[in-house]
Amino acid sequence: MNLVYQRIISPTNGDCFKCCLCTLLGLRYEDVPNFVEMEHWFAKAIDFCDALGYELACETYYNFNVHYLEQPSIGCYEEPKFAEWMSLDNLKKEEGINGLFMASVYSPAYTKAEEHPISHLHQVLCDADFNIVFDPNPNYKNIREYPYARLIGYNGIRTIDTIKKKGE
Repeated sequence: MNLVYQRIISPTNGDCFKCCLCTLLGLRYEDVPNFVEMEHWFAKAIDFCDALGYELACETYYNFNVHYLEQPSIGCYEEPKFAEWMSLDNLKKEEGINGLFMASVYSPAYTKAEEHPISHLHQVLCDADFNIVFDPNPNYKNIREYPYARLIGYNGIRTIDTIKKKGE
């Protein structure tokens, strides 16, 4: 696996998603746009992957614990209802590329207690056991844990978007 590290480190328009996609699909940095700078960026990333023969976000899995962090009043009056099949616990090893997945975590550098947690997300690659195996930010090389990991579990992973070769 050719690891592609970030060249744009920014709280809003960094290239962590781009670098994870490059690393996962074996693409050169120059051949992939920095989607987060575009309007409707995730839809454009899906189209880009589709043109390469991959299905991005064919399934998205969620860490339900983040609902209590990002929407603190959820569950105050009634038990929240989550679609259990969308839980991180239902991630299947065969849904990744070489056993790896695109995962979002809260940014270690930009997550602040006074801001809403979703304000600064960061993209990493993880395996099916929620081990973060690649972080494209070279400043996080020796990171011990991600923000809110102890609170939300799953090594601090917020969501996982599966990506697979079409037809598999």
